Amino acid sequence: MEILTVCPTSTATILACQRIARTFRENIYELSILRKEWDPEYATSLNIWIDDTIDKHYSDSLDSIEDEHYKHWHEVMVEGLQHLKVLRASMKVDFKKDKEFLREFFEKTGYTEYFSDAKNGDHFSLYKFLKTFAGNLDEDARQRITDKGTMDSLFDKILVCAGRVDECEDCFKALESDAELNKYGRMEVSSIYSVIQDICRIAIAYYQFDPDKRCKFTYYKVLVNL
Repeated sequence: MEILTVCPTSTATILACQRIARTFRENIYELSILRKEWDPEYATSLNIWIDDTIDKHYSDSLDSIEDEHYKHWHEVMVEGLQHLKVLRASMKVDFKKDKEFLREFFEKTGYTEYFSDAKNGDHFSLYKFLKTFAGNLDEDARQRITDKGTMDSLFDKILVCAGRVDECEDCFKALESDAELNKYGRMEVSSIYSVIQDICRIAIAYYQFDPDKRCKFTYYKVLVNL
């Protein structure tokens, strides 16, 4: 059986899914009012499915979540997304009357295509987001934004993260690599990830006014706190 040994990216993915599934089961009696199929049996079956998948495909790679390469990857994710979110918020304040500039900048630098998935925990989207931002940022737009009040150093921080992400390129690209799992393993993990993302979307909406519970269903926050 093919096992991911080079990079723990997929290990992180499945472990985040496992943690969210456990939280889902712990809160199933409350959440069962939201969906017909959400009941204790469904929550238990989901957890068994994920645990069995980990046993089949990740038994030899769980320790990799602790290695230094993963920790470095983790830092890049946290820092890069934080800076990109701050820039977006700042621009929405400064250019709220210039929707055309916002649209053009967000499309050119990757926000339109990647931001939503990146902030929801899709780390490969975040990798592509950082690279797109660094590759397409032009000096005129940067100057225009800083003239409005955004610190120029914020751009430098994003570009530093985009540069550092190359050191973790194998981690991000492992998500699409044919070598990370065999065909059936990739299909299984992809299916689990899809189910967990759907659960998170609904649970986050339900727990809008309960920050502690909402964080436990925010994939990105669960992922970076493994």
